[in-house]
Amino acid sequence: MERRLPINVLLWNTNMRTLLQFTKELPSDFVLAPIYRKDAVMESGKPATGKNPVEAAHKRNLNPADAALIVERSSKVGALGVWCGAKGNGLVILDVDRNLSALLKKWGETLSGAPVVRSPKKNAAKYLFRVPEALWGDLAGFGHSDEHPHGYEVLWNKRQALIAGEYPGGGEYTIEGDLHSIPDAPEWLIAEMKAAKAPTGLVKNRTALDLGDRTEDEVATIIQECLEVIPNEGGGSREQWVRIGMAIHSQLPGDLGLQLWSAWSAEDPEYHSEWQSGNPCEQPWQSFRPGRIGLGSLVWLADQVDPKRTRFQESSKQILEKAEAAKVQEIRTAVLTHAEVVKQAREILQLDNPSEINHRLNGLAIAAGYKGRESIEQLMLSQLEYERKEKMMSWAELSQEKFEKTFLIPDVLPHPSVVLIHGAGGDGKSMSAWTIAKHVAMGLPFVVRGRLMPVKQGPVLLLNGDQPKQQVQEQLEEIDMPRSAPIHIQSNWQLKRQNEFCQLMDTIQPALVVIDSLIGCSSGDAFDENKSSFASPLYWLTKSNGNLFPATTILIIHHSNKTGGFRGTSAIRDAVDETWALKRPSREQVEKDQALRNVRFINIEKSRSGRSGTSLAMRMEADLTFSVSDATPEVDDKKTTPDGIVDRVLLRIRTIYPRTITKPELVADPIVGGKVEAVKKALQRLEKKGLITSQKEEGRYGKKLYQAILARGEGGGECPPSDSVDPAGPPRGDSDPDLGGSSTLDGDGGQLSEDNTACPPSGDSAGAASAHGGQPDTYFHARDEAFDRWKMS
Repeated sequence: MERRLPINVLLWNTNMRTLLQFTKELPSDFVLAPIYRKDAVMESGKPATGKNPVEAAHKRNLNPADAALIVERSSKVGALGVWCGAKGNGLVILDVDRNLSALLKKWGETLSGAPVVRSPKKNAAKYLFRVPEALWGDLAGFGHSDEHPHGYEVLWNKRQALIAGEYPGGGEYTIEGDLHSIPDAPEWLIAEMKAAKAPTGLVKNRTALDLGDRTEDEVATIIQECLEVIPNEGGGSREQWVRIGMAIHSQLPGDLGLQLWSAWSAEDPEYHSEWQSGNPCEQPWQSFRPGRIGLGSLVWLADQVDPKRTRFQESSKQILEKAEAAKVQEIRTAVLTHAEVVKQAREILQLDNPSEINHRLNGLAIAAGYKGRESIEQLMLSQLEYERKEKMMSWAELSQEKFEKTFLIPDVLPHPSVVLIHGAGGDGKSMSAWTIAKHVAMGLPFVVRGRLMPVKQGPVLLLNGDQPKQQVQEQLEEIDMPRSAPIHIQSNWQLKRQNEFCQLMDTIQPALVVIDSLIGCSSGDAFDENKSSFASPLYWLTKSNGNLFPATTILIIHHSNKTGGFRGTSAIRDAVDETWALKRPSREQVEKDQALRNVRFINIEKSRSGRSGTSLAMRMEADLTFSVSDATPEVDDKKTTPDGIVDRVLLRIRTIYPRTITKPELVADPIVGGKVEAVKKALQRLEKKGLITSQKEEGRYGKKLYQAILARGEGGGECPPSDSVDPAGPPRGDSDPDLGGSSTLDGDGGQLSEDNTACPPSGDSAGAASAHGGQPDTYFHARDEAFDRWKMS
């Protein structure tokens, strides 16, 4: 992104090379409108003028993430607009076309703090302001007219303005100022907008009324207030145009209704040519007949833009509330029973066609007296929670329950759990997640504390809401994901689809679920990631894991903010079991070791499994595949806390593998050097993490024997290793045909050792960075040979 920084001013050059990045960095409450390039063919088949929003901008409130996806995918998009008024969360734009110097001379002081959008046109500028929500219903915008001849327009409800990209007349827009710090509109501008809202004389009687038997003027008040916020959608919007006409006709079938519909229709610039031969509204108006579309449809359309109904004066609000209350009471006399709703909803949710599901759920909601399908989905989720809930129990009963907290990958990925991994764009979050998914899907060994550990194989479910299928395919190919891998991919996923999530979990029973990404899978609804409510789906996943759906490990990909933390509310951290931060090595680290150029470190920031402060490493291998491994030292000599004995116990048990050892032997071992109770607790922790296993000797007084858990070929029980594999014993990792049968080891095979004179050596090697027993104390470089002996298939 090209930036120039005058004093306290940021200037954006928004050509197409930077339009995507510009879109992503806009304020989260901006409601955006990607704009067709000039002469691009729109869905209606007409050529664009360079000011036409894409069709989705009319139907949805697009936040920066939504708009960025459209900009990235469509070559027809050449610019970006932003909505004003209630739809735009109170944004108002002062659009100056001429007489800019006169305006600055008069009001320059009040304009100096506002961001400014400039185009190649001389004496033109757009100043951005905010309007307090309490005033939204009292204001109106206006254009050039005899009443407003001063060279500027005020863009408010139903209007959007271009702020970035290609200018239709040639050239590009630029922006000066901080879009994240937009000031409130000055008092003189508010005064002009209030004056523009003054009654036109069309509506006279404003007394309280019931819509069923009131005068035309009274009904026209509400219709006019709704039309003030419903935007014209241009080409391809004939269906909506007709529905609005029919809604007006249902209450005002005479000339007054036609006048209202015609005035609203004439504001659509894409249909100006239609008016040259007469009023295009007259013919369809005469064909309208009473039907299912009534005034409620018009109110509903306006509510999509202005959900808080700021457009209505107080008397209109009271009229509608009274009428709607009467309608609800009428519906309640004929609603379906709870059992009937649940039965029908279950049948609908089993369908394959999402469009049919939406249609039938909406119909069921109407029949049951609900506002929409969301209410039915929430009802079914509550029903599922009820059916799978557990009865109340005493503490004595709870204490007898056996809970198995295991690790999907030993001491790396808890199971069940919800883990959030965050990093900057392009740093490799998805590649890290896919590589971990490959280990789980194929049951491939994983390096933990410097040794290859077995991974229990299981299905993987990828829920993608962030990337096109082509990009997911490329990423999975880059990590050499076998086509036979039990990977299930669901694109265009939204976290709000909780019922469908439970169904997928019951069907697939995945060991690992990857959600890419938190923002991408939340974009179907308007949201503010800085509010605690944004974390609600994460709380639901954590709470329901193992209760409403089979226990699993859920890995959620998220984005980092500019300071390196994750974006959004701190409630996200509270909602999950672990947070992982993926970061590039520092410049100093890379200068010291060039091999780190291809490495990303994953630091465990928060962990309910006691793993905070540990790390993983992802890197690109020489064959251009990717690997992820534990980067935690096997023994950290700098660790002075009492829990360092856990590392020493693990190292000792691993060193003698495949032999076993007892607790008394560990206590007496000078290398371990710990008290009886400390060794006992260390063994308990290691066994719980899946790093060791235990079994009891036969006989009444048999002792408990402890053995390391290592992948085949990762043992240290032979020193030096033999050249051949014992047919009666377990195969080495580098000769296991199930793992591809390839190895880059030299002919000696087995575990590499720099010193074959003792096993283990009697003491530390002088000057060597090794722990007791000759085992390297850090993974990343010292344990590269583990990967050389095993290539992911």
